[in-house]
Amino acid sequence: MSLIVLFVICIIGYFIFKNHVIKNLGSLKNNVELNWNKCVENLKERNAELSQYGFKNDSIKYYLESKGKIISLSECSEELEFNEYKVNQFVMSDGLVSDVNNKLNSNLNNYNQAVREYNLYRVTFPILLIARKTKFHRYYNYFDIRYGVNNDKIMIKKRKMENWVKNGGTFPE
Repeated sequence: MSLIVLFVICIIGYFIFKNHVIKNLGSLKNNVELNWNKCVENLKERNAELSQYGFKNDSIKYYLESKGKIISLSECSEELEFNEYKVNQFVMSDGLVSDVNNKLNSNLNNYNQAVREYNLYRVTFPILLIARKTKFHRYYNYFDIRYGVNNDKIMIKKRKMENWVKNGGTFPE
């Protein structure tokens, strides 16, 4: 009899814990998406601001207009990050300063913090056992570009890391 009671208590505890994990994953996911949507709004605002300038370099028009229509803004992706890296490079080389840069950097910091919280929560044991069985993202990508500064070192490091993941070898410094 006591074994059955213990079993029932364990089952009830599991379902309570499972509901708690799913609620927290949902809350963290919503926080990531809310912060990403703020970043997207600021990107659109910055693009509208920059499209009013006369550019010395036509490449920025390409990245602002045609590439921006092809690349989805629904989530952080490598393509979007590279596109923003190029836009930032061209903006800096043309000597343009956007008032939105500080707001973008601040929102990206908030987004990356929300991603960090979600990703860490998602892989914590025993949460990961329950999270595997849900339809929540396995992880969200960080956005490493900073606006108004040179991001060459960040992009080089990122490429070395991607190459290391694909091909192995010595860990990049």
